[in-house]
Amino acid sequence: MSKYLVACLASVLLFLGGGFTASAEGLHREEVLSLVQDAMDNQGSISEEIRTKEAIKGKLDKHFTDDFIEKFVQANVVKVDGGYTAFGSDFAPYYIPFFSYDENTEVVYGKNGEFIYVQEEFQESGDGPVSMEKHVESVTLKKENGVWKVNNVKYEK
Repeated sequence: MSKYLVACLASVLLFLGGGFTASAEGLHREEVLSLVQDAMDNQGSISEEIRTKEAIKGKLDKHFTDDFIEKFVQANVVKVDGGYTAFGSDFAPYYIPFFSYDENTEVVYGKNGEFIYVQEEFQESGDGPVSMEKHVESVTLKKENGVWKVNNVKYEK
């Protein structure tokens, strides 16, 4: 009788565990948004001190795919006295957007769980020194070596 009970419990646990992962495509919404926020903080920290290019790439490796790191470094990392750094800007390429991380920020799971898309529509803004047209900014996450990482950042009108 006890063997039967253990087998039933094990089956239920396996069934529930498998269903949980499949429905979340690997990460829940809150986990996805937290990952994107951490990646944004990681990018911003590059400008805090002068480093070697290898140290910058190593720092970014936690949150970004190898291909993305190459594009980001090429576009944003500059040589200064003593090493390299990145100077941020409102429109620097490959930086994570300033999402609101509320109901306006969408998380969309791609087919077959290969990609996760985080996107937000930004309204037209003429306030301040910089004006923007209505547009959508998005981040694509992809698994690299079993870890979800930022693979792309897009700005689309």
